[in-house]
Amino acid sequence: MLTPSPSTSLIESFANTVDIEEDTDLLSTLEGLRTWLDARDLPAEADTATLERARVLRAGIRERLLAANGGRPDEAAVAAADAVLAGLPLTVRLSVEEPLRADGALAAIGAAWATTVATGEWQRLKRCPDHDCAWVFWDGTRSRTRRWCSMRVCGNRAKARAHAERQRTT
Repeated sequence: MLTPSPSTSLIESFANTVDIEEDTDLLSTLEGLRTWLDARDLPAEADTATLERARVLRAGIRERLLAANGGRPDEAAVAAADAVLAGLPLTVRLSVEEPLRADGALAAIGAAWATTVATGEWQRLKRCPDHDCAWVFWDGTRSRTRRWCSMRVCGNRAKARAHAERQRTT
């Protein structure tokens, strides 16, 4: 079974700072953002502008990962996240000593996204299509065909809904 790289794990963790089922959001407060950053050894000096940009970036990443699982992303959210990424102090160099320099926490997340895309791992990060869940998960299957965060929970719900719909139409 394949495992995600540290960059990909960071993106997965960042995307899952919101939990739809539990109705929790680690980025609902500045202190929540700082705590999350500190737990990942990222620069935790954040202000309200950083918090807002983090929320926009997270929303765009989550939408892009829904598209990776066959869903229809909110293009406005993706475009807004692209604007956040474009404004980050992120430098790519040919230097072996410092090939990627990211100043600040959001730039580190941007660098992790760039690394995840460059390695192709972003195709294994997916957002669960169940709107009651929307959890981001790593698809470690060889065929990259995993659809649900959990077949036991979300996959089962979808199958039960499909069965009920078929029963109604017959």
